[in-house]
Amino acid sequence: MKKLMITLVAMLLMICSAVPCFAESSAEILPEIRMEQQKKEYRTPQGQVCIVTDYTRLIVENADQFPALAKKLEQVHNTEWKYRMEDDARTGFNDAVELKKHRPEDYMHFLLEERIWQKYLDRNILSLYVEFYQNRGGTRPDIEISSYNLDTVTGEFITLDDVLAPGKRNEFRENYVKPALEKIKNDRQLFYYDNYKSIVDELFRLDYAGEPPLTWTWGNEGITMYWAPGILGPAVIGPVEAFVPLKGNETLFNKKFLK
Repeated sequence: MKKLMITLVAMLLMICSAVPCFAESSAEILPEIRMEQQKKEYRTPQGQVCIVTDYTRLIVENADQFPALAKKLEQVHNTEWKYRMEDDARTGFNDAVELKKHRPEDYMHFLLEERIWQKYLDRNILSLYVEFYQNRGGTRPDIEISSYNLDTVTGEFITLDDVLAPGKRNEFRENYVKPALEKIKNDRQLFYYDNYKSIVDELFRLDYAGEPPLTWTWGNEGITMYWAPGILGPAVIGPVEAFVPLKGNETLFNKKFLK
């Protein structure tokens, strides 16, 4: 009997010691995204800085576990932005040199800068928000915005229709996005174009995966739609955001993406 008790206690201790291992193995493993700035200066024949380019390189640290995502980010972001920065610098070099001749202040140069914010990450979706500033000597920089919403396992783009419940696109646009835009307009006292609702309709119509005209990110509490300066109203009003919460609107969204 004593030997049996000792054996049972030993087995119990072995099971208890193994529990942390089981818990660790069952824990959700997520991609580890590192952002590395790629900054480069271009100089005039006299050695003055005339162009500065700066973009974010996205690196999946555990790429062995998420190879498709790592490959996709390299293709659709890192390679594309490296080419774009080099091409913009090449085509704008003569103008930048000329600007430096007439305005030789040290701070005066073309600035092409891309920045990324990780808005959300879980096993289903990686949601990244992107802003691109272009200052070519004007009084106000141009701002482009975009987003990447990717399946963390397959690396494929996730579309707006993917995160919405089937058949909810029109309802989402009419009953949620447009009222949210109207609220922002009133709260911030913004001036939209008279036909801004038609513009929204057209962007929804043209929306597709890859480089869609609609910019959105997923978050813990809801989905946020973005419009760059000059899209819905004069550029001076800046970017416009419309937020639609998940809470209370669960039937609007695909259950796969709801926590």
